[in-house]
Amino acid sequence: MALTAKQQAQVSKAPQARKAALRAMFNRQNSNQGKANDGKKQARPKQLAARVPNAPRQLPWAFDAFDKRHLPVDETTAPYATTNLVNVMEFSSSTSMDQVIVVAPRVWVGVTTNDYLVAQQGVLSAYIAMLYDAAEIIGGSLPHLASLRSNVLDQPPPTATMQHFSQRGRIHNMSVRLCCLGTNTGLYPPGSVYLGTVPALETYLGSTSLTVKSAWAEDAIAVGYIKPFSAASLVEKPVVLHSAVAESVSYKSWRDFVVPQSTTALGSLPFSTALEPIVLYIPRAGSGTTAVNYRIEVGQQWCTRHPNNIMMRATQKQHAATTPAVWNGAVNAIKDIGEHFLAHAANQAVGAAAAAGRQAILGLARP
Repeated sequence: MALTAKQQAQVSKAPQARKAALRAMFNRQNSNQGKANDGKKQARPKQLAARVPNAPRQLPWAFDAFDKRHLPVDETTAPYATTNLVNVMEFSSSTSMDQVIVVAPRVWVGVTTNDYLVAQQGVLSAYIAMLYDAAEIIGGSLPHLASLRSNVLDQPPPTATMQHFSQRGRIHNMSVRLCCLGTNTGLYPPGSVYLGTVPALETYLGSTSLTVKSAWAEDAIAVGYIKPFSAASLVEKPVVLHSAVAESVSYKSWRDFVVPQSTTALGSLPFSTALEPIVLYIPRAGSGTTAVNYRIEVGQQWCTRHPNNIMMRATQKQHAATTPAVWNGAVNAIKDIGEHFLAHAANQAVGAAAAAGRQAILGLARP
């Protein structure tokens, strides 16, 4: 390696006997310095690359309601508390009817009670999932078979009048974990279920002909929003699905909480448009007394503000806004990951069912 001008000058001034040793020493120094510089040049791009967000790889938890980490939105807001909750619903297939479960917060809209006007955008109830007979007609008095309430409120029972709360909130994440518990007779679980997220659902269609099955299940199946999973595959490996942002303004809006009146047709309450509703379609299955049993765990991450609860108010924190690039990357990633995961899981389910069928045939064929 060539010597610098300063090093050349020192070699020239040195006695003849020391010139060779001095030149060798300078060459070693220059060589070591060059290696150190090369290492720095190689490390710098890695450090810079680490600061560039890669949402699909680095933020798989961003919309996972079972994960307690929190990714704030891309705007600075007032302090709030974050809480992760899990509520469980168990249900069974029917031999006489198809069923549909919709997982989404319900809102109450356009009601005046005691001179209190509820804004048209709605206030939140604690109802997070409902089970329907798929043959019911969608309308203003849509009945439901079962409901699931979130613990985001203390779950006071409905009364003759609407109950209001000072607590305000919005749902940040929503996920489901679906598993099959087998049959009540111990037989191999027959049939399949369909699971997926849809961009929007409507409870007030003003129609006398659209059923829950046709409007919420068949249409979603036809366009590929929800996909089939065999009951047998869900025994061995539950499927987990996360909801993505549906409408940004609604997602970021803070709302009051209410408990609807006891006379309210809860099944007809509109769905929140903040996150994409998660739809589960359960076709009729089994025969006689045989029923396939399922369980869904509904994970939620809520952001809440508590003006009149000192203990909860003390848990509120100021959250720094997420940069728009990271936020939009996380939103896009959960949509891509969800679609890829459902397609992959559905293919695995079909493969598992086929493998189980082959094993059963081989078992019967053995002497």
